[in-house]
Amino acid sequence: MLSFLTIYRKLYPSLREHRKVEATIGALLGETLEERFIGPPPGRSNPLRYAQKNFFSILFLAIYQAIGIPGKRRLFYGCLNHCLRGIVTGADNLLDNEYKEMLPLAFPATATKFKSVMHIMLFDRFLHKLAGRMADFGLAGDSELLQDALFRAIVPIGAEEASEEGGVATILPPEKILSSVHMYKGGRLLCLAFVAPRLLESELAAPLAIAEKGVYDIGMALQMIDDLTDFYEDLRAGNHNYLVSTIAHRGGEKERAFLERARERGSGPAVEEGCAASVAAVVAEAVGEALTGFARLEEAGFWLEQKQALGLIRQLFVLRGVQRLLPFFPNPDHPALHHAHVL
Repeated sequence: MLSFLTIYRKLYPSLREHRKVEATIGALLGETLEERFIGPPPGRSNPLRYAQKNFFSILFLAIYQAIGIPGKRRLFYGCLNHCLRGIVTGADNLLDNEYKEMLPLAFPATATKFKSVMHIMLFDRFLHKLAGRMADFGLAGDSELLQDALFRAIVPIGAEEASEEGGVATILPPEKILSSVHMYKGGRLLCLAFVAPRLLESELAAPLAIAEKGVYDIGMALQMIDDLTDFYEDLRAGNHNYLVSTIAHRGGEKERAFLERARERGSGPAVEEGCAASVAAVVAEAVGEALTGFARLEEAGFWLEQKQALGLIRQLFVLRGVQRLLPFFPNPDHPALHHAHVL
């Protein structure tokens, strides 16, 4: 099985491309905001840590390359992705009362809400500037059409988040969670990286469509994995959660009793201690969904073979903060993996 370090080595050219993306965004920041409002750039992290922090941004660049998109155009799409990521991060900061920084801003350290607003405003300005400079990246297209397409794609994702603001009263069935919640905050969120290429790369329509489906599957899997991490947090906030739904609608009597106590208290022992069967089921389903996604990426021309993808998916559990659940990781002969039609 291909080791995670070996995968990172194969992704290294795309990692270097992503550093160019950040340099391009840094130049846009310099021409958009007065110097006195710009802070010092962050220190240069080692490649492995950098790859972990920017894994999906780097992965998208590697997919573009495998499909056959030339370098200058990959840089353009990478910059668009970075802007969309910045807008989503700024919004998440405000909604979740946290602060993840993607731009060095020279405002007080305590002004996290204002800096998050500035992230949204600045990255939106960068999108506008990039759309007007497509020719510089070897692309021809209607900048207004591109911006409208990106806007139309991101609004339904935000609308789903808006529907959960203030909490939800009903625990939806698992299949409804997938079709009405995770399809937006998981699948379609990652598919934002394919809005511009599918609009501007008509000669690559077929592999792009396949790759987009693969990324959608991977996004759905990631959201399931995140729900394992966010079990108690989502209960306290009243958010939709796939594990909560699985326990409520498919769990045994003891698991449902565990869930009721957790809902009442908002905290408790690790969920895998009281709901091992449901946790194992969700882990297996997430792994199967991710493998289906990587199978589609391979079909589109991406170099990662399916049996090798298992090693990468294990590491995604580490990146998403649920490494404690790796004992629940399914064996290759698990029915959920065979259902993925990849092993």
